Amino acid sequence: MATRREFLGGAAALLAAGIVPAHAATVRLMSAARIGDADGGAVWRDGALDAFKLPARGHALTRLGQAKVVVMGRRPGTFGAIVDANDPAAPAVIFAPAQGNRFAGHAACDGTTLITSEFDASTVAASLVARDPKTGAEHARWKLDGIEPHELVFNRGRLIVALGGLIKDGGVAGPAFNPDGIESAVLEVDPGSGEVVVRHALAAKFASLSLRHLAIGKDMIAVAAQDQDLSQTRPLLGLLSGDLAMLPMPSVREADFRGYVGSVAFDASGEFIAAASPRGSVLGLWSARRHAWLGALPIADACGVAAAAEDGMFWVSSGHGGLYKVSAAPLRIAAEWHTAAGFDNHLITV
Repeated sequence: MATRREFLGGAAALLAAGIVPAHAATVRLMSAARIGDADGGAVWRDGALDAFKLPARGHALTRLGQAKVVVMGRRPGTFGAIVDANDPAAPAVIFAPAQGNRFAGHAACDGTTLITSEFDASTVAASLVARDPKTGAEHARWKLDGIEPHELVFNRGRLIVALGGLIKDGGVAGPAFNPDGIESAVLEVDPGSGEVVVRHALAAKFASLSLRHLAIGKDMIAVAAQDQDLSQTRPLLGLLSGDLAMLPMPSVREADFRGYVGSVAFDASGEFIAAASPRGSVLGLWSARRHAWLGALPIADACGVAAAAEDGMFWVSSGHGGLYKVSAAPLRIAAEWHTAAGFDNHLITV
């Protein structure tokens, strides 16, 4: 964990290298992380970490209001933890998945209801579970037509769910493990009844893609994918605005995502989309308005991405302990810090 002296020394080194750690004191970042030999998480501010422990490896985080954040156990998760970002060392409220289920690593909250994505431990059948955001207590459970749900977000009165449809994680060059496709889709769900209102499916040529991660823009939603078949390069990022349209990908010589996007975010203006691949150690950038590829930065084990307060700026975290402030125009690392935390896939501001 960085001390004040270590932080100042690191800042001096960055200044000498021409990389300025700007605005460190104006943001708090939070992520699941492994620090030393302990699974848990960390709140980072001003170059220092406030670490906390979890029952096992954590994954995605969701703000609940009044500085409370729920950290979901990594899929197949057996816990959710409600943590106080102002006092992360205080005992967390721990809750379990619905009976017979496992958590899929993600949750969403609209201020009054917490909803977790879950799947049957035996069949991988997908379900959503509505919960009390203060205690995690279960209120209702809704089955979805499909298997292996992943990220979910509230948007304009509906719950948007990425249904992964993934039987087995391929990640290899060769035929997909599901030869008939994996039946992935983005679902628009009524959060009051659990009814699926709209189902956005992919074209047949994208049958090897598992839709997994989501981000909300001003009038669209970014949808990030994992490709089960790496024998050719397919689009890994789409935009949902009425229809689901896939965005262009670079050649593997320019940026090799190795078939996986682990996290995606819009910047504060909604113009830029950043997507990170820890498998490829790359951060990619697209224009949301022009549906165009803009370029990439190599960042070792990069995955967590969150919008910074300024237009055209992002925060990025690494499994190797790096935190980066990235400018979209021009595309560059504007500032960086190094910590003792191995950050997990997702990053939020608190």
